Amino acid sequence: MNLEIELKLKVPEGSASKLSRHPLLKGESKTVKLSSVYYDTPSLDLKTKGVALRLRKSAGKWVQTVKGGGGVVAGVHTRHEWDLPLPKNALDLTRFEDPFLVDLFSDPEIRHRLAPVFSTEFSRKLLLLEYSGSSIECSFDRGSILSGEKVESISELELELKSGEPAALYDLALELLESIPLEIETVSKAGRGYSLFLGAESRRVKKAENPAIVAGMSVREAFLEIVQNCLIQVQENAKGMLAGEEDPEFLHQMRVGVRRMRSAFSIFSRHFGREAFLETVSGLRWLGGELGPARNWDVFLQETLPSIESALPEQDFSMLREKAQRIREKSRIRAISAVSSTRYQSLLLELGALLCRNAQARPLPVEEFAKETLARRYRNFERAGKGIASLDHQELHALRIEGKKLRYAAEFFTPLHPSRSSRNFLSAIGAMQDALGAINDAATTVHLLDELAGEAPEATGVMKGWVARDTAANLERLPSRWESFRRAKRFWT
Repeated sequence: MNLEIELKLKVPEGSASKLSRHPLLKGESKTVKLSSVYYDTPSLDLKTKGVALRLRKSAGKWVQTVKGGGGVVAGVHTRHEWDLPLPKNALDLTRFEDPFLVDLFSDPEIRHRLAPVFSTEFSRKLLLLEYSGSSIECSFDRGSILSGEKVESISELELELKSGEPAALYDLALELLESIPLEIETVSKAGRGYSLFLGAESRRVKKAENPAIVAGMSVREAFLEIVQNCLIQVQENAKGMLAGEEDPEFLHQMRVGVRRMRSAFSIFSRHFGREAFLETVSGLRWLGGELGPARNWDVFLQETLPSIESALPEQDFSMLREKAQRIREKSRIRAISAVSSTRYQSLLLELGALLCRNAQARPLPVEEFAKETLARRYRNFERAGKGIASLDHQELHALRIEGKKLRYAAEFFTPLHPSRSSRNFLSAIGAMQDALGAINDAATTVHLLDELAGEAPEATGVMKGWVARDTAANLERLPSRWESFRRAKRFWT
């Protein structure tokens, strides 16, 4: 069994020849033709279990390959791989040593129902490089994935680590990205083949999930798990945006992922040193800024304006809506342009390299670090909320930011304390954040209405009056929400 570590990059068709001539990819190379057939049951049992079974022909020789386990972070695919040379074009499922594979392929319901699902045909240009002290195999693949009558092109560069540090894969990709518009590919050829077999499927919005941190982890291990968790949320929702999905929730959840990641870097900068993350945080701040306007207009058009239209059916808001929709479309184009940009790809690669490198820090169990972090952020939030009934707009905004920091930290470290008290605390801080968020959204609405200046002044005035009324009501409720929050047990104590 081998552990395969590779970074996959999409190569635009128009850049293929430029990539082949790139100075970094000079050296002795060879080109091979590869034909592969992927097998599964009609109910796709292997796919369900995260396993890919392939029979490949190259230079007249057959090799059976099984891949499974591992994962994908920032484009780097880490998977277990079992190869078996075969004398002919026929599967051999009797020679596995891994217990999981032995059990899997001993099941007659699977073994006797295997059949071809899709195939790949492509040429591969192979080149072995020594780069930054690491040995990297570069494979430039061009060809097709086929399933029945359906065909999808292949044009990708795979950088596979043979020896050395995984960060070298990202560093090489960053150098190539300076002159070639590469794009990280998070889906394997097998994954793309299954999608082709199943037909076009709408993408699902990826919401935040609890990171898989457990007691006994080091702070570094917890840091990697949390940031990777956030990165997956960002990348999965970016795919939905770029695929042309109209659901604004993709953009919203991508922005949430960016904010969660920024919060994670803020949390762990106290452990690793703030200077370690400065460049990365700057890139995340840029990305959040590009997504923010589109999200604000989505909220205005889908939540704020409809609620006021419903309450005031006699008022004509059509002119406001039309102009807001035009601005929203421009903001959406701006957001998609950012996610399509080289700068975004560079940010992902820099993130990947950062996660691969061993940051130097004092050894500390994650439980102790989490307790210190949550206690400090609770104190900051409590201090910012002192005299909450008399806080002005800027002070409430600062309180909301401190609350968001506490909430994200609590969500990250809740898996260390899975109890009713942790759920109650998250509910309490969530209710507090909702109240502060409503006040902040009202201020944002006023700002957006100012952008619509000159467009239906009467309707604009009505909306501002309505928003001011709601803000006053939310401010009145704030002290009772604050007291409810303070009564919630601090689950980490």
